[in-house]
Amino acid sequence: MHASDYLRMKLQSDRHLAMSVQNGFRGVIQTAKGVASDIYAGIERASWYTSCLIPQYHEVCHELAREETRMLYSIASVFQHRDVLQHMLYLYFKTVLADIDNGNPDGQVRNLTKGVTHFAANLAVAKETRLAIAETISLLLAHSEFLSGTVVKKIASITPVFTAALQLFGLEQKAAMAARRLKALDPRYYWILYNAKLEMLYYFVEPVLNETIIKTNAGFFSDTNELIDEIKRMFNV
Repeated sequence: MHASDYLRMKLQSDRHLAMSVQNGFRGVIQTAKGVASDIYAGIERASWYTSCLIPQYHEVCHELAREETRMLYSIASVFQHRDVLQHMLYLYFKTVLADIDNGNPDGQVRNLTKGVTHFAANLAVAKETRLAIAETISLLLAHSEFLSGTVVKKIASITPVFTAALQLFGLEQKAAMAARRLKALDPRYYWILYNAKLEMLYYFVEPVLNETIIKTNAGFFSDTNELIDEIKRMFNV
Protein backbone atom coordinates (compact mmCIF):
# COMPACT_ATOMS: atom_id res chain seq x y z
CA MET A 1 0.00 0.00 0.00
CA HIS A 2 1.41 3.39 -1.00
CA ALA A 3 1.79 6.29 1.42
CA SER A 4 -1.13 8.32 0.01
CA ASP A 5 -3.37 5.24 0.01
CA TYR A 6 -2.68 4.66 3.68
CA LEU A 7 -3.30 8.30 4.54
CA ARG A 8 -6.59 8.32 2.61
CA MET A 9 -7.72 5.07 4.19
CA LYS A 10 -6.96 6.33 7.69
CA LEU A 11 -8.79 9.62 7.21
CA GLN A 12 -11.73 7.91 5.56
CA SER A 13 -12.08 5.42 8.41
CA ASP A 14 -12.07 8.27 10.94
CA ARG A 15 -14.86 10.35 9.41
CA HIS A 16 -15.08 12.56 12.46
CA LEU A 17 -11.52 13.78 11.83
CA ALA A 18 -12.39 17.14 10.29
CA MET A 19 -14.92 17.92 13.00
CA SER A 20 -12.53 16.89 15.73
CA VAL A 21 -9.73 19.03 14.34
CA GLN A 22 -12.03 22.00 13.80
CA ASN A 23 -13.56 21.86 17.25
CA GLY A 24 -10.35 21.10 19.09
CA PHE A 25 -10.24 18.70 22.01
CA ARG A 26 -13.36 18.05 24.09
CA GLY A 27 -12.61 14.67 25.59
CA VAL A 28 -10.94 13.65 28.79
CA ILE A 29 -7.13 13.33 28.64
CA GLN A 30 -6.15 9.68 28.95
CA THR A 31 -2.76 8.08 28.56
CA ALA A 32 -2.23 5.70 25.66
CA LYS A 33 0.90 3.90 24.60
CA GLY A 34 2.59 5.43 21.55
CA VAL A 35 0.57 8.67 21.49
CA ALA A 36 2.41 10.80 24.07
CA SER A 37 3.99 13.01 21.43
CA ASP A 38 0.67 13.74 19.73
CA ILE A 39 -1.01 14.43 23.05
CA TYR A 40 1.76 16.81 24.11
CA ALA A 41 1.50 18.66 20.79
CA GLY A 42 -2.28 18.87 21.22
CA ILE A 43 -1.91 20.35 24.70
CA GLU A 44 0.68 22.80 23.37
CA ARG A 45 -1.64 23.99 20.61
CA ALA A 46 -4.56 24.28 23.00
CA SER A 47 -2.43 26.42 25.31
CA TRP A 48 -1.69 28.77 22.45
CA TYR A 49 -5.39 29.52 22.19
CA THR A 50 -5.18 31.34 25.49
CA SER A 51 -3.73 34.17 23.40
CA CYS A 52 -7.26 34.80 22.19
CA LEU A 53 -8.00 36.15 25.68
CA ILE A 54 -5.26 38.78 25.44
CA PRO A 55 -6.05 41.68 23.07
CA GLN A 56 -2.46 42.33 22.00
CA TYR A 57 -2.04 38.69 20.94
CA HIS A 58 -5.12 38.45 18.75
CA GLU A 59 -2.90 38.09 15.67
CA VAL A 60 -1.65 34.78 17.08
CA CYS A 61 -5.24 33.68 17.52
CA HIS A 62 -6.05 34.63 13.93
CA GLU A 63 -3.06 32.63 12.68
CA LEU A 64 -4.24 29.55 14.57
CA ALA A 65 -7.74 29.92 13.14
CA ARG A 66 -6.29 30.27 9.64
CA GLU A 67 -4.33 27.04 10.13
CA GLU A 68 -7.50 25.27 11.22
CA THR A 69 -9.12 26.23 7.92
CA ARG A 70 -6.06 25.32 5.89
CA MET A 71 -5.95 21.90 7.59
CA LEU A 72 -9.52 21.23 6.48
CA TYR A 73 -8.61 22.20 2.92
CA SER A 74 -5.62 19.84 3.03
CA ILE A 75 -7.71 16.96 4.35
CA ALA A 76 -10.13 17.49 1.46
CA SER A 77 -7.18 17.43 -0.95
CA VAL A 78 -6.25 13.93 0.17
CA PHE A 79 -9.48 12.71 -1.45
CA GLN A 80 -9.32 15.03 -4.46
CA HIS A 81 -5.95 13.74 -5.71
CA ARG A 82 -5.31 10.18 -6.78
CA ASP A 83 -1.91 10.30 -5.05
CA VAL A 84 -1.65 13.54 -3.08
CA LEU A 85 1.85 12.99 -1.68
CA GLN A 86 3.24 12.12 -5.10
CA HIS A 87 1.64 15.30 -6.45
CA MET A 88 3.33 17.38 -3.74
CA LEU A 89 6.69 15.82 -4.54
CA TYR A 90 6.14 16.44 -8.25
CA LEU A 91 5.41 20.12 -7.63
CA TYR A 92 8.73 20.46 -5.83
CA PHE A 93 10.93 18.61 -8.31
CA LYS A 94 9.26 20.25 -11.31
CA THR A 95 10.21 23.62 -9.84
CA VAL A 96 13.71 22.80 -8.64
CA LEU A 97 14.73 21.02 -11.84
CA ALA A 98 14.02 24.22 -13.75
CA ASP A 99 16.88 25.80 -11.76
CA ILE A 100 19.39 22.95 -12.20
CA ASP A 101 21.47 22.29 -15.30
CA ASN A 102 19.92 19.35 -17.14
CA GLY A 103 23.23 18.20 -18.60
CA ASN A 104 22.53 14.94 -20.42
CA PRO A 105 18.73 14.55 -20.14
CA ASP A 106 18.42 11.29 -22.08
CA GLY A 107 21.10 9.66 -19.95
CA GLN A 108 19.46 10.98 -16.79
CA VAL A 109 16.11 9.46 -17.69
CA ARG A 110 17.70 6.09 -18.47
CA ASN A 111 19.69 6.23 -15.23
CA LEU A 112 16.64 7.10 -13.18
CA THR A 113 14.24 4.59 -14.71
CA LYS A 114 16.63 1.65 -14.94
CA GLY A 115 14.98 -1.28 -13.22
CA VAL A 116 11.66 0.54 -12.74
CA THR A 117 10.02 -0.09 -16.10
CA HIS A 118 6.54 0.15 -14.57
CA PHE A 119 7.08 3.93 -14.46
CA ALA A 120 7.92 4.19 -18.17
CA ALA A 121 4.39 5.18 -19.16
CA ASN A 122 4.70 8.37 -17.14
CA LEU A 123 7.63 9.50 -19.26
CA ALA A 124 5.63 9.25 -22.46
CA VAL A 125 2.97 11.70 -21.31
CA ALA A 126 5.44 14.38 -20.22
CA LYS A 127 6.07 17.02 -22.89
CA GLU A 128 9.51 17.92 -21.55
CA THR A 129 12.36 15.81 -20.25
CA ARG A 130 12.46 17.94 -17.09
CA LEU A 131 8.82 17.14 -16.37
CA ALA A 132 9.44 13.46 -17.09
CA ILE A 133 12.28 13.40 -14.60
CA ALA A 134 10.20 15.26 -11.98
CA GLU A 135 7.32 12.84 -12.52
CA THR A 136 9.55 9.79 -12.16
CA ILE A 137 11.41 11.04 -9.08
CA SER A 138 8.13 11.88 -7.35
CA LEU A 139 6.67 8.48 -8.18
CA LEU A 140 9.74 6.64 -6.95
CA LEU A 141 9.74 8.51 -3.66
CA ALA A 142 5.95 8.42 -3.16
CA HIS A 143 5.97 4.64 -3.62
CA SER A 144 9.16 4.04 -1.66
CA GLU A 145 9.26 1.99 1.51
CA PHE A 146 10.82 4.96 3.28
CA LEU A 147 7.89 7.32 2.73
CA SER A 148 5.26 4.65 3.28
CA GLY A 149 6.88 3.70 6.57
CA THR A 150 7.12 7.34 7.61
CA VAL A 151 3.44 8.03 6.95
CA VAL A 152 2.39 4.87 8.76
CA LYS A 153 4.36 5.91 11.84
CA LYS A 154 2.94 9.44 11.79
CA ILE A 155 -0.71 8.47 11.61
CA ALA A 156 -1.02 4.86 12.82
CA SER A 157 -0.96 5.88 16.48
CA ILE A 158 -4.27 7.79 16.25
CA THR A 159 -6.71 5.85 18.40
CA PRO A 160 -10.28 7.20 18.12
CA VAL A 161 -11.49 5.10 21.04
CA PHE A 162 -9.38 7.02 23.56
CA THR A 163 -7.79 10.39 22.95
CA ALA A 164 -8.82 11.01 19.37
CA ALA A 165 -9.71 14.70 19.58
CA LEU A 166 -6.58 15.67 21.49
CA GLN A 167 -4.36 13.50 19.30
CA LEU A 168 -5.81 14.98 16.16
CA PHE A 169 -5.29 18.43 17.60
CA GLY A 170 -1.68 17.39 18.16
CA LEU A 171 -1.42 16.12 14.59
CA GLU A 172 -2.64 19.48 13.39
CA GLN A 173 -0.05 21.22 15.57
CA LYS A 174 2.74 19.14 14.04
CA ALA A 175 1.39 19.81 10.55
CA ALA A 176 1.23 23.53 11.23
CA MET A 177 4.77 23.60 12.58
CA ALA A 178 6.04 21.68 9.53
CA ALA A 179 4.31 24.18 7.23
CA ARG A 180 5.89 27.08 9.12
CA ARG A 181 9.31 25.47 8.85
CA LEU A 182 8.84 25.04 5.12
CA LYS A 183 7.78 28.69 4.76
CA ALA A 184 11.08 29.75 6.32
CA LEU A 185 13.18 27.13 4.50
CA ASP A 186 11.76 27.40 0.98
CA PRO A 187 9.14 30.17 0.59
CA ARG A 188 8.68 29.50 -3.11
CA TYR A 189 7.71 25.86 -2.61
CA TYR A 190 5.57 26.81 0.39
CA TRP A 191 3.47 29.16 -1.71
CA ILE A 192 3.16 26.57 -4.48
CA LEU A 193 1.69 24.16 -1.94
CA TYR A 194 -0.39 26.93 -0.36
CA ASN A 195 -2.01 27.81 -3.67
CA ALA A 196 -2.75 24.11 -4.16
CA LYS A 197 -4.19 23.92 -0.59
CA LEU A 198 -1.60 21.31 0.34
CA GLU A 199 0.88 23.04 2.64
CA MET A 200 -0.52 21.46 5.80
CA LEU A 201 0.32 18.03 4.38
CA TYR A 202 4.00 18.90 4.07
CA TYR A 203 4.39 17.24 7.49
CA PHE A 204 4.12 13.86 5.75
CA VAL A 205 6.74 14.48 3.03
CA GLU A 206 9.11 16.57 5.16
CA PRO A 207 11.35 13.56 6.01
CA VAL A 208 11.86 13.01 2.27
CA LEU A 209 12.29 16.61 1.14
CA ASN A 210 13.90 18.48 4.03
CA GLU A 211 17.51 17.47 3.41
CA THR A 212 17.07 17.76 -0.36
CA ILE A 213 15.72 21.30 -0.02
CA ILE A 214 18.60 22.32 2.24
CA LYS A 215 21.20 20.91 -0.15
CA THR A 216 19.49 22.40 -3.20
CA ASN A 217 19.30 25.85 -1.61
CA ALA A 218 23.00 25.59 -0.75
CA GLY A 219 23.89 24.83 -4.38
CA PHE A 220 24.92 21.27 -3.55
CA PHE A 221 23.74 19.94 -6.94
CA SER A 222 25.43 21.30 -10.05
CA ASP A 223 23.31 19.24 -12.43
CA THR A 224 20.35 16.88 -12.45
CA ASN A 225 22.54 13.77 -12.38
CA GLU A 226 23.92 14.75 -8.98
CA LEU A 227 20.40 15.30 -7.62
CA ILE A 228 19.24 11.93 -8.94
CA ASP A 229 22.28 10.11 -7.54
CA GLU A 230 21.75 11.69 -4.12
CA ILE A 231 18.07 10.75 -4.02
CA LYS A 232 18.86 7.16 -5.00
CA ARG A 233 21.54 7.01 -2.33
CA MET A 234 19.40 8.46 0.47
CA PHE A 235 16.22 6.51 -0.18
CA ASN A 236 17.45 3.40 -1.98
CA VAL A 237 15.11 3.87 -4.96
